[in-house]
Amino acid sequence: MNDTMKAIHGMLCAQHNALAKKLEDETDPAKAQAILTEMQEILHRINLLQRLLFINSSSALEKMLDKITDASAALTEEIRKIGKVVDFVKGVSQFLSYVDKAIDLAKTVASKGASTGIG
Repeated sequence: MNDTMKAIHGMLCAQHNALAKKLEDETDPAKAQAILTEMQEILHRINLLQRLLFINSSSALEKMLDKITDASAALTEEIRKIGKVVDFVKGVSQFLSYVDKAIDLAKTVASKGASTGIG
């Protein structure tokens, strides 16, 4: 299993779980809807990533892990305090923008491995 992809998958799962927990106590309908929408976005990335967990390692992908980790930490704080829905959505979007770049790179790595018969 690719350690980088496993780490990104773990962060996505952790954020999805944090949002599910936050949703349990949310009483504001607008915030609850925003949480549900962002949970769907994160779940979509979890599903994509599960297909890429066993790709070959890539130094470019490994370099992306720090940015994703930082964005995940920022999102954790945003989830903890959810104030304005707009700020919350921006936090999720920032995190997912880094994840999306990693997924795109991983798909490229996987396709190169498929064309050579490895990965």
